[in-house]
Amino acid sequence: MKTITEWIKKTLNKLNPLCGYFVIWRELSSLAVGLILWIHSAVFLRWIDPTAGMYDAGVFQVYLFAIIGIFILHGIVRILMKLIWPTSEQYLDQYFREDFKTITPWQKLKLSTSIFFAFLFAVAFLARTL
Repeated sequence: MKTITEWIKKTLNKLNPLCGYFVIWRELSSLAVGLILWIHSAVFLRWIDPTAGMYDAGVFQVYLFAIIGIFILHGIVRILMKLIWPTSEQYLDQYFREDFKTITPWQKLKLSTSIFFAFLFAVAFLARTL
């Protein structure tokens, strides 16, 4: 039990210099926590089960390719929107920001949450199909 406490203290000491940076870029904290947990998972899993096997760094290639796929598909969709329905492209580029400022807070929350989970689902779906 003492080794886990020491491990947690070491991990927190490593994160202290980065706390100010993560206050500004909160979304990077989830990446840092995930990477730190992955790096230290070998020690934790071996503590639980000495015969446990580990994943190598290649597991991150799946997510990297999923993110690349999202960017490529985003570009393709924007090109198709411009070719097939140019008025929607003009609306998104010119008027969407002003319209977003005028909607009610619950509509902003609903729209923002829907977009976030759509991107999350798309990356998870692409990561599992690659």
